[in-house]
Amino acid sequence: MHNKQQYIDKIDIDKFQKPNIYNKFLPFYDTVKQQSVESFKEICENLSRIIQLRELRPGFPLWSSKLQQFISLYGFCFNKNDHLKLIHLYLSVLTIPNLNYSNAKACFDMIGELLNKSRLITRDNLIVDWRLFYTWAKLILFNKDPSYSLIALPIDIENSLLCCVQCCRPYFSAASTQEILDEFRPWLCPFDSAFRDAMCFLDLFLPVHLPPDLHDQGFKLWLPELLGIWESVCSNPEWEQNMINIFSFVAWFNIGYIEWEPWLPKIFTRILKKFSLPVANVQVSSQTQIYSISITATWIVAMMGNGSSCLQYLKDLFTAIKSFYHPSNTGDFQQDLVSFLSNLAQTFLDRVHL
Repeated sequence: MHNKQQYIDKIDIDKFQKPNIYNKFLPFYDTVKQQSVESFKEICENLSRIIQLRELRPGFPLWSSKLQQFISLYGFCFNKNDHLKLIHLYLSVLTIPNLNYSNAKACFDMIGELLNKSRLITRDNLIVDWRLFYTWAKLILFNKDPSYSLIALPIDIENSLLCCVQCCRPYFSAASTQEILDEFRPWLCPFDSAFRDAMCFLDLFLPVHLPPDLHDQGFKLWLPELLGIWESVCSNPEWEQNMINIFSFVAWFNIGYIEWEPWLPKIFTRILKKFSLPVANVQVSSQTQIYSISITATWIVAMMGNGSSCLQYLKDLFTAIKSFYHPSNTGDFQQDLVSFLSNLAQTFLDRVHL
């Protein structure tokens, strides 16, 4: 019993990444602390054995789910070195030739879980190759075999992939922006159907989290070009929402570093147009695809400050749509207008607490 207590006391929880802070208030905290260390050791041993024996089925999904349960119960109750080893383990599994989709989904889920708290792992600690996920994106997002029942994709594998890439984007290398542009620039013809696929991939992979000293290798390589394309095309294409997503995210993660002033009139004009508000008794065609309300609100809030006239343009926008908030004006547009106001307020609070 004395040796067991000494073992528990030796566990230095301060070296762990982010353990569950509520466990320490439990009356049996010492037991929980010991169980967490023993459980993590068992999970790591079994994952290692599975890889060494090259027997992913059925052990890999099983012990991956146990790791997920471990994080849910104990938090990131392991040190940074172990954290990085787990990430590299799952990234390496994704490189296995002919890996089945179930194991790939397990990897996506676990990588997303392990990288969910980006402050725990910095770019100095980890660099992720975007081409690995590009290969899987082509297999999953643009795979026509499931429609012919030739393969069966796991449920929600697309969402798992998208969430995983979203968590990995901050760790793409500085050179990845140029590599992505070299890959997809030949597709950027607005009159070609391949343009839609290119915008989907750019929306998914373009690094928008690069630090200020790497901006010359980041958004400065492509932002003016994409803004020019967006301005020149007014036919309500399907890929326009992908482009708005890119603009919104790059604005949010680079607040104060982008000069939006020359584009503000065009941006707010497009936003007003996309609300499809009726003029007199004439209802605007419902074929106009409205921008995502939350994405639009994020973009607007991110452009505020640093002497920008964004607030004045926002004031003018509300002046233009003020009458449509009156209860006597009913229509399909009302829900979007109310949602816009709500999202704008929420996003502003999010920026205050950045």
